[in-house]
Amino acid sequence: MRELLAGAGYRDVHAVDEQARPDGNFPTLPFPNPEEPGAMDLALALARRVGADLVLANDPDADRLGVAVPGVDGWVGLTGNQVGVLLADYVLSRRPAGGDPRGRQPLVVSTIVSSPMAGLVAAARGARFETTLTGFKWIMNAALDIEAEGRGALAFGFEEALGHAVGGLAYDKDGLSAALFMADLTSECRKRGETVLDRLEALYRRHGLWVSVQRSVRRPGSAGASEIAGAMRRLAQDPPDRLGGEDVVGMTDYRTGAAGRPRWLGEASLVELRLQDRTRVLVRPSGTEPKLKMYVDSTRPVTGSDDPSGIERDLELHAGAVASDLAGHIGL
Repeated sequence: MRELLAGAGYRDVHAVDEQARPDGNFPTLPFPNPEEPGAMDLALALARRVGADLVLANDPDADRLGVAVPGVDGWVGLTGNQVGVLLADYVLSRRPAGGDPRGRQPLVVSTIVSSPMAGLVAAARGARFETTLTGFKWIMNAALDIEAEGRGALAFGFEEALGHAVGGLAYDKDGLSAALFMADLTSECRKRGETVLDRLEALYRRHGLWVSVQRSVRRPGSAGASEIAGAMRRLAQDPPDRLGGEDVVGMTDYRTGAAGRPRWLGEASLVELRLQDRTRVLVRPSGTEPKLKMYVDSTRPVTGSDDPSGIERDLELHAGAVASDLAGHIGL
């Protein structure tokens, strides 16, 4: 990472000494993933000491990227969705003026549990947008298929779990190139007299402020697995009429209808609910843990003198209420 940044002209780079030397025991953290609470504490402490503009954190194999930026009241950790929409917009803004030499439309791909805001950002930049099942392999399956057919050229792919890929560099998630582009975005913002949070707010004002909330219900053991499977069946057979005070206006059960979808959006134990206020709910069992996961994405426009932070708090409360209502409906 240091070599990559230096090659791009970034000389004032500070590494966390306690975490800069390879050690498979990872002595400074219980779990070395920038998604985990506290994983970036040492980096943030160093950033405060040196007056940094940006904090970048990779996991040990450098395929994930955690980001924090200065805010009015201290450092702000960005979510994977926020980093994703910022980088998607930035990468698309840097596409050559003449476009792809083969005339292919730029392509943005993200997983179905990532923020729907990515599709709005892609459309505004004239890009094609595709959604895939959870897992970065599906992002790249979609990209390779579409590129092989000449129907697009991958510009950017991401998932909400801090995985990002800048098109044409590596056909897998790559936290190094994503970090470099994040540094370039931060540098551009500074030259324009704005902050990364200013850039994010500008995207919210254009596309609506989106909040993503995830809730998990843990049910360990074989009895728990049966309980989770039963909850998924009940949800598909008897979807709720209302959640969080809003009418449920649509449902998709991804366990059926795979023949009518591309292979990267095939059969999966996943149910999507759509609410009247554009809130979207996704429910699926975890593939690695004894959990049922619920993802709630809710949006509201930001106009005039609206305070985005206030809207964000309201949306988080709404999304939490939706998740609580849903858990009650399926008996978990």
